[in-house]
Amino acid sequence: MHAGTGPCYLSRDAGGLVRGVLYDGPNLVFAVRSAEDVDAFAAAPLGGRGTRMIVGPRLAVERFWAKARGRFNRPSAYRDSQPVYALEPGRVSTARPRTDLDIRPATLDELDELALQAAVMAAGEFGAPPPARVDFGFRSRTAQTITAGGFWRARRAGKLVFQCYVGATSPFTAQIQGVWSPPGARGQGDASAAFTAICATLLQTYPSLSLYVNGFNERAIALYERTGFRRVSEFASVIF
Repeated sequence: MHAGTGPCYLSRDAGGLVRGVLYDGPNLVFAVRSAEDVDAFAAAPLGGRGTRMIVGPRLAVERFWAKARGRFNRPSAYRDSQPVYALEPGRVSTARPRTDLDIRPATLDELDELALQAAVMAAGEFGAPPPARVDFGFRSRTAQTITAGGFWRARRAGKLVFQCYVGATSPFTAQIQGVWSPPGARGQGDASAAFTAICATLLQTYPSLSLYVNGFNERAIALYERTGFRRVSEFASVIF
């Protein structure tokens, strides 16, 4: 079967019940129940050289990578511990709202600034220098998220102090991505106040929120836990 820009592979038991799903697009993503499902996917004719990232439950990624790594490019990074967090209504922090913050969905008038900050964040993930400009594809994807109403930002006295956006959604949850404060805007409590307010608003639309984070990112983990997120699982990622 196909979804998005790539095929989905299914693993079924003897009775035809689906036991695992693998999406083979730019990101190769797992949802599996057993090691046998991972082994079946590792034997499938996957995209391989065009894959940008392999991501999923930590044990599944570890097993898949051990069996199928010869079909992929050499990775630029391996994130072996990425805690998964969830937030449900009633668990959001009750911190007092900040009246000095302008928190709202972004507009296309803000596209260039927000896309550049998102690109700076992405570069920092891999230890690369911050880019001077944003490539066309990255800018276009950011514009699509803004147009869909999924990109949020906070300003104080007109200055950008925080941004994040809604990525994948399902009937059960919405995934928060791109959580970022420009370096010069940190240390004032803006991110905590803005993120809490944004999450509270999003939970009026979605039954829960979710995200995952690199295990070494202690500052981000502290933000999420202050907001009310609880750890529910662990991912790993192979990044090309």
